[in-house]
Amino acid sequence: MKSILFILFNTRRGLDLLDDEFEDELRRKSAVIFSLYAVVEFLFHFTKDKEINGFIMNFFDLIMNVFFSILIGTLSAYILFKIGQWLGGKANYIEIFSLLAYTYVPLIIALSVVGILKNVEFFQSNYNNANSRNLILCLSWFFSYKILVQGFTKFNEYGIKKAMINSLPIAVLGIYDLYIVYDMYKLYYT
Repeated sequence: MKSILFILFNTRRGLDLLDDEFEDELRRKSAVIFSLYAVVEFLFHFTKDKEINGFIMNFFDLIMNVFFSILIGTLSAYILFKIGQWLGGKANYIEIFSLLAYTYVPLIIALSVVGILKNVEFFQSNYNNANSRNLILCLSWFFSYKILVQGFTKFNEYGIKKAMINSLPIAVLGIYDLYIVYDMYKLYYT
């Protein structure tokens, strides 16, 4: 918990705390963060239409979301690790895996806030609209990207340019998520 708060508010100190933790503990915490993201994403996209599936099917869907979230996190971290090695980075796989997991924390917070704003009726005001909720999601992507770039500069021990090159696949996925997926699923965000 301490490392999550430091990652959000004092990123350099939080990255130092991550660097001091044991690898098994980092692996376990990272899997929990990826799982928590999958649960929040599942709850955020849960609609009345899915209620007719029944508890067992929805629970199975939730378990599959958690499994795929951990799998995608593992594969993405491996790709980022290999790009970092190609650029001459010195980080090991567990550091990149945990760094990627901790970049999901602002996204989890933003999805929770947007989900609450979207579903609670007494927060209806001029500021609780689709544009403000999308602004919250865009800001969370920005903070996640900032954490990722700072982590790459610390763990891989290279400059900001190489860190931005290393994080380019995540930036491309973020742009894809913000523009392409948003157009496909407008009803989820409105």
